[in-house]
Amino acid sequence: MLFDPGTSRFFVLNRTMAYVWRHCDGQHTVARMIEDLPAEFEGGEGASAASDLNGAVQELASLGLVVDSAPAHP
Repeated sequence: MLFDPGTSRFFVLNRTMAYVWRHCDGQHTVARMIEDLPAEFEGGEGASAASDLNGAVQELASLGLVVDSAPAHP
């Protein structure tokens, strides 16, 4: 569970979203998180797992809880 003191909102994370949250440290790319999935989740391989992880990243971003730290391309 996350709490945003600025908005006084709580966010309940599922297991995939919690995994993404723990790895959104500026050092892990989405591609690296996908590569590391099998070590974290049994059966966490393949297109379905990658799709779940990408969905979790998009949802966290839409809530304003994570941002893309990659430099913008001109």
